[in-house]
Amino acid sequence: MTAIAVGVSSTVNGTVEEFDREAAAVYEVLRDCRETGRTALYFSTASAGMYGAPDSPGTEDGPVFPQTIYGRHKLAIEAAIAVSGVDWLVLRLSHLVGDWQPPHQLLPFLVSMVKSGEVTVFRNSHRDLVDVRHAVEVIDTLLTNNVRRTIVNMASGVPEPIERIVRGIEARLGVETTWKVVDRPSDTTVVSTEKMRQLVPAANNFGFGPRYLDELLDRYVGSAADKRTDGPTPEVARTRS
Repeated sequence: MTAIAVGVSSTVNGTVEEFDREAAAVYEVLRDCRETGRTALYFSTASAGMYGAPDSPGTEDGPVFPQTIYGRHKLAIEAAIAVSGVDWLVLRLSHLVGDWQPPHQLLPFLVSMVKSGEVTVFRNSHRDLVDVRHAVEVIDTLLTNNVRRTIVNMASGVPEPIERIVRGIEARLGVETTWKVVDRPSDTTVVSTEKMRQLVPAANNFGFGPRYLDELLDRYVGSAADKRTDGPTPEVARTRS
């Protein structure tokens, strides 16, 4: 199996050059997998960029009307993989949370804003957060059980208001920040987890629900705020996805 983890990781700041680089890398992997008989594992997105249309049910079999260039790019890559002639598995990931995340990703970015003392909060914004440990377990189970040529959502199915996430970070850091609140249309996107739960029964025991966010913040906010900021050790860098 070859995991393709070199894609554009920002949903808002991707450039044409970065999207082209990802596409070229995917095509190279697909050609190699076709020659060697390996399975291609691709990380797509379950963000609002993919599922944010009001008539999208948030399921893997659609309909899907991506709302951003990022979402449309990911859907196009999925289509190329599906007709490549190789065995493949696509994981549509929500917002993963774990140690050693790049600073522009959701949790470390919010932690840095809270530490700065001023936070810009987009009212009506929601984010579905998932512990990276649970994502790894899902991937391992799917590959072990030879699940191939399909798309699976990897999400909690619980979109959390951004206000609740920020308040939770403040509480764990013991600080109060100045909020600048910006009104915007609601982007509540509910991602279906039915297929994941059927294929990976252990996912029913991950604790997805009203307490899941608190458990994530208890585990990771301290590490996101206090661990060294000069990047992971070489050992960690080689093993992270």
